[in-house]
Amino acid sequence: EETDLNLVMQRLCVMPKVNPNHKRLVVITGGEEATYIATKDEFLEFKPPAVPPDEIIDTNGAGDAFVGGFLSQFTQRKELDECVRIGHLAAGEVIRNNGCTFGDVPPS
Repeated sequence: EETDLNLVMQRLCVMPKVNPNHKRLVVITGGEEATYIATKDEFLEFKPPAVPPDEIIDTNGAGDAFVGGFLSQFTQRKELDECVRIGHLAAGEVIRNNGCTFGDVPPS
């Protein structure tokens, strides 16, 4: 019943974990609006780079692409802002193509 996103994410963060040695990280993507990240101690909001509407071809796979980009950095212990930046780049590239594909030139 709760509608406050910050509160919902904070409640998720304090749920029991199998591995208590690492704090829980909650990530919620909101498309072009924002990506939200919460831990027990903080709530962060990241605005994705704008994609001109005429460049959007297919949004299928955008969330999966974000996760792939995010985790590619997270597993290397990069800072959260860099994880999100790469996730946004991957999603932004996928939506500019038909299906979950990348173009011929990697995003810069």
